[in-house]
Amino acid sequence: ASLYASAGRRVSMGLDGTLEAALDAAAPAMRGLRFVLLTFGNAAFSELLRNFCAHARRAGAAHVVGAVDVGAFELLRESGSPCYKTPLALATGYSLDGANSHSSGSWKAFAAMRTGEVARVVATGLDVLHIDTDVVLLRDPAPFCMCTAAARAEFGDASRFPCSALRAADVAVSSDNMGPSRSVAGGAAYHGAGTFNSGILLFRATAAGRRFAAQWHRNVASPERGSRFWGKTSDQQVFNAMVRRERQWPGVGGRRGEWIMRRLHEDWDGNLSLGALPLPLFMNGHGYFVQAAHRSLQVSPFAVHATYSLDNHDGVAKRQRFREAGLWLADGEEYFRGRFLALNASVPPAVAAALGAARSAGQSPNHIGVHAAALRGYLAELRDALALARALRRTLVLPRWTCYVDKLWAGSDNIIGTGFMYPGSQDAPFLPFACPMDHVLSPAAWAKAEVDYRDGSFLSSPRLSPELTAAAVDVQLLERSAYDTAAAAGGGAAPAATSCANATERLPRRPVRPPSCANRKCSERKRMYSPTMHAHDTHACSVLVSSRKRASSASPQRGSSSAEAAHTQTSAATRLGDESSNRFAVTTCHGRVTV
Repeated sequence: ASLYASAGRRVSMGLDGTLEAALDAAAPAMRGLRFVLLTFGNAAFSELLRNFCAHARRAGAAHVVGAVDVGAFELLRESGSPCYKTPLALATGYSLDGANSHSSGSWKAFAAMRTGEVARVVATGLDVLHIDTDVVLLRDPAPFCMCTAAARAEFGDASRFPCSALRAADVAVSSDNMGPSRSVAGGAAYHGAGTFNSGILLFRATAAGRRFAAQWHRNVASPERGSRFWGKTSDQQVFNAMVRRERQWPGVGGRRGEWIMRRLHEDWDGNLSLGALPLPLFMNGHGYFVQAAHRSLQVSPFAVHATYSLDNHDGVAKRQRFREAGLWLADGEEYFRGRFLALNASVPPAVAAALGAARSAGQSPNHIGVHAAALRGYLAELRDALALARALRRTLVLPRWTCYVDKLWAGSDNIIGTGFMYPGSQDAPFLPFACPMDHVLSPAAWAKAEVDYRDGSFLSSPRLSPELTAAAVDVQLLERSAYDTAAAAGGGAAPAATSCANATERLPRRPVRPPSCANRKCSERKRMYSPTMHAHDTHACSVLVSSRKRASSASPQRGSSSAEAAHTQTSAATRLGDESSNRFAVTTCHGRVTV
């Protein structure tokens, strides 16, 4: 870290806002290859920018960031990332609104700018991988794109993804298709049958590559009225219209097992070699975060593009996807400090019964009925966990629930006909799968409500301090009926190291009631129900908490093997942050919680 900081200061000293200075700063990472990654961003998306640059540095990839405003340039220069001020950063009064529709005036100005800057860098003689900031680099794509000797050892002509095929392309584009497994054998034929995504787009500094990049910019910035580009709202739409034949679908041709398109629009057919960036190596969001196709295909992708995120499909949703996958590097050290309560999700009894019945009948358990029952159980557990987290003054760590059906990005798609998987992804079944948060909850709604939480991968983060990881106890709650049965013999908290199974045998022999419970009747307590949890309410004592110090920093264990016990005995692992909190009691009264 200190070595990088020193290097970052040296880089920042030479960054004067010009493209030439930024390319000079990126040159050492090129290692003799005439290849650079180029992305663009503004200060409003500073978190995505920081995450992108952190992964690019970790991968050792030569990259340059075009700052859309002065704030972004200063932020990037301070971090030592090679950056420069784009024409929009030098313009007066420009502000990118970040609209997802890509139809606003500010977005069109941004698209015109970045296509022009791509053409400008390609014209310098560099091969350019144009890449969006909502992309994470897992390793440096330069050796593969340039088909170096080192890359040929992994991507030789006999491999699934020969780099020599891509080396022959003037332009190569990523895909929005949903089947990474289909792309292995389908090659250009499969990629051409779906939408090309300009979020990862390779331009060679060949004559054809330069000509295409320049024309792409002109068609975005100043399309001829009445042309097929007039009225297009994004550079991606323009790109697809440039290469596909009109009034035909897909309008481009390709052969299975090849990676170069064989039939393009008449303007470019025979004048341009268009390649496909293999989907398993340049993954979209559904293939990576939902299908986990990189595991089933046993590939190591170069990049992950946070497409197909749900909710508002904005920076909050993309950040959440990256965090859950352990791919978010933009959090400060304070994010990993504090006191936490981690919920161990259980299988709700209704779901366990439905799963067992389906398997006994030889039917698939992956359908909407099972999934709906699971969601009801998950939300009930979450309600209780949020109450306990607030009572214990801890930040809740969400679990990774199991999804039994996929969730659609567009309401018009027919998920039932494809086995409850997103249409196009069903050829390599992946149900059930670990739910991203946005398949169950709304990250945007949680952010708006300012409810602090951590994602399911938080506990395995290498950035957690050893002290915090070691200071953990397991907490289990007795269900109300079990506690009431035991309360005749006593009440209160069981000693530390007491298991949930024998906690009732260790209760004191006399009732322990808080003063506020002394003169209240059950009927009165029922009227005090409130969905809002108050940390200091002291109503009826009805739930026993037993705690035991955790012996290791292993991931929290799940609840009881019995589905009913697992559901009614909410299980949690508590990250303490101090050694003095290894025994405590929690009491509840119809939704109100006190410590």
